[in-house]
Amino acid sequence: MKQINEAIKAFLANPQNVDQFYESQALIEIDWREYDENIVKYFNKAIGNMISVYREDNKKPYGDDIILIYKDKSMRIPYKEKMDRDITIKSINEVIKDDFSIRLFVDSAEDDTFAFCVLPNEQWEMLEKEFGKNNLNSYFIKVTPKIKMFDLQYDVVEYLRLKNVNPGASFFTIVSYLEIEKREKNLTEQRHKGEIELKVYLQQKKEISSEKEKFISEYGLKSPETKLV
Repeated sequence: MKQINEAIKAFLANPQNVDQFYESQALIEIDWREYDENIVKYFNKAIGNMISVYREDNKKPYGDDIILIYKDKSMRIPYKEKMDRDITIKSINEVIKDDFSIRLFVDSAEDDTFAFCVLPNEQWEMLEKEFGKNNLNSYFIKVTPKIKMFDLQYDVVEYLRLKNVNPGASFFTIVSYLEIEKREKNLTEQRHKGEIELKVYLQQKKEISSEKEKFISEYGLKSPETKLV
């Protein structure tokens, strides 16, 4: 972990040395065709093989379920009809979140191979204090339960709209914010069609608005509507 932390610090101090950062082996690179069981192995190795992994037959076409056990926490990766890299990575992060956090290196997110870093929470906090929260987040975006990574899709016009007022923001930061806006629009459409009750709509609307405000604050974005930083 010390070597990974030092490599991240060196990169944040000199972001132009991105090639050197890739060569540091601080990154866990995941191809969009990667087997999910291998993804578990990569992250488990990075934290010192602290996760116990079990397989269980579920009679589904994609094969056995993957069960993760970390300390006193147990999680069956919640696949639906097929295995999914996003769900696998988010599940690993969820089961270790009390001690470690996985972050996506945003510079890798315009390719078909994404790169991730995992560090103890206190080391991420120290990096945040040293380099600033917005600066750290602009290069290493948090893996959250709602984030989309390999499955991410975006509207080019909406991207350019937001990029226009945030010229320094990374591609992935912007499209991640657009994903929150998309969920907000879908919620409004559901309400207009009468598919959800008013009480449920208002509660979910409040949650999404809070999520948007937090994202704007953490990643230093300006919203075209509010002009807030």
